[in-house]
Amino acid sequence: MKKIKCSLALSVALAISPSINAQDAIPVVPASVMKKASAEAKKLSVESESRANPESGYRGANVSQDAVVKMTPGVNQIIPVAIGHPNRIVTPFGNPEVVSTSLTGGSADGECGEVCIKDNVVYVATKKNHPVTMFVTEKGSESQALSLTMVPREIPPREVFLKLDGSSVVAGVQSNPKAERWERSKPYIETIRTIFRKLALGDVPQGYSMNKTPNNITPPYCDHPGMAVSFKNGQVLMGHSLTVFVGVAENNSSNALEFNEATCGDWDVAAVTTWPLKVLEPGQQTEVYVARKNTKGKAPTSKRPSLLRGK
Repeated sequence: MKKIKCSLALSVALAISPSINAQDAIPVVPASVMKKASAEAKKLSVESESRANPESGYRGANVSQDAVVKMTPGVNQIIPVAIGHPNRIVTPFGNPEVVSTSLTGGSADGECGEVCIKDNVVYVATKKNHPVTMFVTEKGSESQALSLTMVPREIPPREVFLKLDGSSVVAGVQSNPKAERWERSKPYIETIRTIFRKLALGDVPQGYSMNKTPNNITPPYCDHPGMAVSFKNGQVLMGHSLTVFVGVAENNSSNALEFNEATCGDWDVAAVTTWPLKVLEPGQQTEVYVARKNTKGKAPTSKRPSLLRGK
């Protein structure tokens, strides 16, 4: 009897608690639920990585590591900057102004905030761990705006030079207050002479910026008989009230010719000279310097009534 009771109890126990199968222990989950859970997990992973690595969202973008960044107005450039340290952004503007909603400016008493402007340099120091943006313009002019996105990283402080591409240079917009002070420190004629002298010696006048002759600026035109004068692959130096073009003249005649500066004259031309040659033998070349006054629009004109056609 005892054996029968024991077997009966065991049978009841087996009936109540059947043997556990590994496959039966894992419930079947629909594929749609698994896809949703996988997407949520991936989203959380991306968010977590973005918080830990703020520039992860910009991996697909072109983050420039260069010290010199070529800027085109209307085109945003992305650069890394040091987090918690001042970064020096050298702009092509003489008196830059910054517009930003993600960076704070300085106080009224002159203390620097996350943005501080010194001459043509913008200092950016932020502890934010996410990208910050700003537009940089010339103060008082909205003709050009440089768009910059800065990605804070655990790196040493950076110095970045923003350089306008050749097609974006506008005479008079990139003028520097240093150039204005330098130009006004001497009489007008002496200023032009000094500029030409410095160019001949291979120097750049104080406060002036030098670029290749841009495509959007009409260079001077020299209608010189027997000589080919070109500024296409030349240089342009921009100051405050003067812009100087440097080109090349070549004697393509069969006789020696003296360069005539009057052939490069125009209403906005301040002065013309050549270096190192004034008289060119056939085939010889010399540099041509043309100083042009920075003026807005064309020279004003007014009508004079003719004495021959009556009053």
